[in-house]
Amino acid sequence: MSEEQPLAPARVPVWTRAVVAVFLAAFIVCGLGGIELWPLTGWRLFSVSRQPIDIGWSAVTVDARGEEAPLPLGRMSISYRGASLLVGRFARMKDADREALCEALVTGANGAGAQAVSIRIYRVRLDHSIRSGKRAAPGRATLAYECGNGRVVSVPT
Repeated sequence: MSEEQPLAPARVPVWTRAVVAVFLAAFIVCGLGGIELWPLTGWRLFSVSRQPIDIGWSAVTVDARGEEAPLPLGRMSISYRGASLLVGRFARMKDADREALCEALVTGANGAGAQAVSIRIYRVRLDHSIRSGKRAAPGRATLAYECGNGRVVSVPT
């Protein structure tokens, strides 16, 4: 009869230990520091309380007849992909920066096939406590700015 010999536990390679140690250290630093560096996270998405009211911004193109169409960001060149973030900062921009952004959006929209002569920027108020099925009901949009041809007009609310 042969006796079964217990297998000696295999030693984990040094490089594996180093990778795990670096990952755990990065995970802890991101968690404690509130750093959002995917896949590491400070868990802000899950730990910050949200209010029922969200305020956002939306930009649309306006053609020569005054008809509006959504800003065609998906068809615009990749250099315009951050435009929606800039529209959200529009109210805090200097006048020259607003004018430059509007002209760039008109140019980009026209390059994507739109017939834009100006851009309208709406302030959108979304109340999450009002539901439409499983989603928040559509928000209320209020015109805040209209711009194009080197001018920016603030619409009083």
